[in-house]
Amino acid sequence: MTLLGKNKRSTRNAYTRKSARRPENSEGEGRLRRALRGLGGLFRRSGGGNAAGAVPAGTRERRGNETPRARGGLRSLAALALLLVLAAGMLFGVFRLSLWLYGQATSSSFFATRHIDISGNVRLTRDMVLEYAGIREGDNCLSVGISDIERRLRATPWVAEASVKRLLPDRFVIRLKERMPSFWVQKDKTLYYANEKGEIIAPVESENFLSLPTLHLEADTEAALPYLARLMTDMQSGGLPVEAGAVASVSVSAAKGIEVYLEDRELRLSIATDDWTGNIARLGVTLSDLARRQELRYVREVRASDNSVWVILNRAAG
Repeated sequence: MTLLGKNKRSTRNAYTRKSARRPENSEGEGRLRRALRGLGGLFRRSGGGNAAGAVPAGTRERRGNETPRARGGLRSLAALALLLVLAAGMLFGVFRLSLWLYGQATSSSFFATRHIDISGNVRLTRDMVLEYAGIREGDNCLSVGISDIERRLRATPWVAEASVKRLLPDRFVIRLKERMPSFWVQKDKTLYYANEKGEIIAPVESENFLSLPTLHLEADTEAALPYLARLMTDMQSGGLPVEAGAVASVSVSAAKGIEVYLEDRELRLSIATDDWTGNIARLGVTLSDLARRQELRYVREVRASDNSVWVILNRAAG
């Protein structure tokens, strides 16, 4: 009984231990079977074995996924090309429409020039300004270039500055600043107008005739030329008590500076440029004193130089 019972317990314990180990073996066998089934399926899908040209299933799947993307990219490119074509067509249409509208505007009588206002012209007449500008009443306002008018006016000898404004629908405003002549200058047997710096403006003509002092320039007198403008300013301000209309000629020399000849009095005034302001002041006081004493008719020349004034009498007074 005891032995039998012991044997039964031993047998039952052995069976129990074997049953306890079976799940571990079963789990391993399950993994092995799943791996074998996966391999079998792989070989079945690939056409079996290592046949040439066999492509794994994963590769075929990836290629299948790329095809729709490529098709989508082609569609996007086609849509972009269509948009570009439409945009180009719209721009071309706007351009053609703009050209048509501009053509209609430049040929419409609504924009015909009816008023041209000119200011600042002294020597130039209205007709001369219009001729130089290349514009006349009746021209279409939009067909006239503002920059072209200004360029043509500045190219003329009399115009120093020019500005043009267009006021739609039918008006132009032209403002000028002329070069003002101060002297006559003879060059190559032709008489020219010259400004206060001795720069030539234009030939003297009958249509724009103006009587002015004749300017004589000796050699090497470039340093004295700026004093011509100061001479004109001093006469206008009264610093030099001489009327500009009484001046017959002005000479510039390196030795005597600026010489002014008054033809009606046969009087010559010499002004050195080394101390211009002082010489003008001293010369003005001397001339005023001679005029007060009524002695100018006996004077042939008055010279202001080196902080002094010399009065040279004519022979009749001696």
